[in-house]
Amino acid sequence: MSKNVVIVGAGVAGVNAATKLIDNDFDGQITIIDMGKNPYERPYEDVMTGFLGAGGWSDGKLTYHTAIGGQLTKYTGDDKAMELMDQVIENFKRFHPKPEEVQCSNPIAEPDFIKPYFGLRLFPVWHVGTDYLHEIGKNWYDFLVENNVEFLWETKVSDIDFNTNIVRASLLDGGEEINVKYDELIFGVGKSGIDFGKQLAEKYSLPTEPKSVQIGVRFEAPQ
Repeated sequence: MSKNVVIVGAGVAGVNAATKLIDNDFDGQITIIDMGKNPYERPYEDVMTGFLGAGGWSDGKLTYHTAIGGQLTKYTGDDKAMELMDQVIENFKRFHPKPEEVQCSNPIAEPDFIKPYFGLRLFPVWHVGTDYLHEIGKNWYDFLVENNVEFLWETKVSDIDFNTNIVRASLLDGGEEINVKYDELIFGVGKSGIDFGKQLAEKYSLPTEPKSVQIGVRFEAPQ
């Protein structure tokens, strides 16, 4: 029997999850719900919602490493976590109009002017290219649509009933409530959905755990 998979959030996590299902010949229905817009209509200034979310729509740099935030390694181990992150990088290349231009700056050691200050470290950074983000988004979106992924854009999820497997949502313009039935749910709301995630955790007494704060630092040097 075919299953209905509902993905809440069209960010990097949700989009890659849908892509993985398609690549593995999933024959059920995939529905992605997001508050933003598709890449053809998404304004440049919308960096928190919409296709690829904030994680894939900022400055064209991808910093995926097990030593930076998150607790994925706790559940998968370090090797598997890095393998999954590498798959994300490969998908960005896959839908990139010029994949040969994607480069990784992988520092072997921190320079001397970094070492003494605050314990800062440099990590590998994939440079995708800011100018290519819209094209990547369009190519990736077209692939998902061609493989029958259904998108509910400009739609806000208000509740998830884990007892009846129903996602309750409504259009941002004040439309009537939409009830979407699921067999499997993927919850990938990102930073813009933190408050909603907290509400669900409290409502259903879901276990939570603290997570370290991430602070980004940019420096520019003559060299």
